[in-house]
Amino acid sequence: MQKLYYSISEVSTIVDEEQHILRYWEKEFEGLKPKKNRGGNRIYAHKDLLVVQIIKKLIRTNKLSLKGAKEQLKKYLAQDNVNLEHFVHNSEITQVQSISSDNISSDKSGGIHKPKQLVTKEELKEISIILEDALNFLRSN
Repeated sequence: MQKLYYSISEVSTIVDEEQHILRYWEKEFEGLKPKKNRGGNRIYAHKDLLVVQIIKKLIRTNKLSLKGAKEQLKKYLAQDNVNLEHFVHNSEITQVQSISSDNISSDKSGGIHKPKQLVTKEELKEISIILEDALNFLRSN
């Protein structure tokens, strides 16, 4: 049975991040807004805990920049009937950099931006199966 609310120290222990990082993320990410009790201490609802876990996954596991993680989280939370548990416990979204010259754009300052494409876990599995089949074919010939 899960708790209704978690203290910042409990969330810090659960997600293995320092408390000051959680407070920083709270300022940076619109989707993370834990309430405060009468004593002024943060109390994280289960939804807040899930949002923290998603942020950690985006930044630490998927290696997104803070800006990229903000955009990705905004997309997750904007979906109708979003299932945060799904995003926490399934790593189906992987960031892949596009290296096609067609996808490269520049801004006014001349900086080059390579947009990231989202690839689902299932698509990555399909690609790896195709590549494995191709390697086996090449080895047999």
